[in-house]
Amino acid sequence: MTKTLQLFASVVLFALLTVGCHTPQAVKQIQAKNPWAKNAAKTPTKIVDAWNSYAQTMPEGKVMRGLAGQVHFFDDPRNDRTVKVDGDLTVYVFDGNEKDPAHTKPLKIYQFKSKTLDEHHVHKKPWGHGYNFFLPIDEIGGEEKPLCVVVRFDDKLNGKFFVKDEPVNTLLAGRKPTPPTEPSIREFLESRSLLAEANRSITATQHPSDIQQVAFTSEENESKKQGVSTISLTGSMTRRLMESKEMIPVSTSEL
Repeated sequence: MTKTLQLFASVVLFALLTVGCHTPQAVKQIQAKNPWAKNAAKTPTKIVDAWNSYAQTMPEGKVMRGLAGQVHFFDDPRNDRTVKVDGDLTVYVFDGNEKDPAHTKPLKIYQFKSKTLDEHHVHKKPWGHGYNFFLPIDEIGGEEKPLCVVVRFDDKLNGKFFVKDEPVNTLLAGRKPTPPTEPSIREFLESRSLLAEANRSITATQHPSDIQQVAFTSEENESKKQGVSTISLTGSMTRRLMESKEMIPVSTSEL
């Protein structure tokens, strides 16, 4: 029965190739969808990917820095045979500094549809089948930053999707971050003084009951409270005080 099906598939494939005009790309896609073809697409059971910092000149002339990566698919976890696939590949790039993945939004999302995925296919020894990609992040010249990459594959053959078990952590190359400058002694003291002044203002505002108003008293009232009386000096006494270099005690007998 299996031989009969294989023979039937071969006849159908021959008819498709001989009827009408087919480009090499179309022939390649038809062969890939033939389950008995040598390079037929398979349903993967494992995904292995690697990403490194890379810079590339874009068609519009801008030099972009990003990630160059290669993705491999395996159809049997018991061996290292790589296979071709048929489906949509989505790559999520996250900020590597974020420590809470559950509340993190990706910085970039790249989607490669099944129609164009084959354009990234390569077959080289000793790795076999693989897919090469370049993910532009931003223009060259920025600071280096850690990134986290997660790959998802939606298989067209069985309608299921696969997500890589472990994300790939990598570093986007760039200039080193500028360290914060240390404040000078004067700036430090001024900042401390301003901080203390601000704290005092806040404390006074928050605790108005601690502030007591000062009562102004006249000299006459204050003198009466302290039991002090004032006297008028005669002309001779005034001259003696002006001519003396020392204080002269005044007695009531001289009045």
